[in-house]
Amino acid sequence: MSKEREIANAYRQQAFEGDPRSMNNLGVCYMRGYGVREDHAIAFEWYMRAAETGDTYGCFNVAECYYKGDGVEQDRTRAFHWYLKAATKGDMQSQVNVANAYYLGDGVEQDHHRAFLWYKEAAFQGHVQSQKNVGAAYWNGDGVERDLTECAFWYELAAQGGDPQAQFAIGWFHLTGNGVPVDKRMGLKWIHRSTAQGYAPAIQYCKENGYSVY
Repeated sequence: MSKEREIANAYRQQAFEGDPRSMNNLGVCYMRGYGVREDHAIAFEWYMRAAETGDTYGCFNVAECYYKGDGVEQDRTRAFHWYLKAATKGDMQSQVNVANAYYLGDGVEQDHHRAFLWYKEAAFQGHVQSQKNVGAAYWNGDGVERDLTECAFWYELAAQGGDPQAQFAIGWFHLTGNGVPVDKRMGLKWIHRSTAQGYAPAIQYCKENGYSVY
């Protein structure tokens, strides 16, 4: 415990000297009770000090507090404001949260096109669920013009990331020629990667269409 207190005190000293990262880290200490007495309101105050300097982690943590009502009164509009600040600085999870907010109209006016753009930002950083969301947007023409080639591209990225749903989807695309040339061998390869993970729709598809499950 003495080591934890030393670390928290070091963060405190550096925070009072104006170091944004130490401000955020001191907030984390208060949030978790690490080396200090747990106090979520004080944690929020330190997160805010860091955020007001432009610190990405501080912006994200302030947003989280507002979103959950943790250490401060819940306010989804303010949560969106701070997620957006962190998202514009390249924070992947904030980009996902901004996209979700736009898609659902949670703390901001609903806008599926802007949601698509932010999902794409996170997708470029390798966020698998966002890659699927971008693929789905292209498939449905939701927030962007329908484009099956782009749809297949993004689902394949998610499939390469190990997602069984995406593996089944890109496999089906190859079997049916949606967005990609027909390639039965490639299609079954992807579907079998999905079935190997126990993905029920892929297993059922194989059974219904006379393909081996594995």
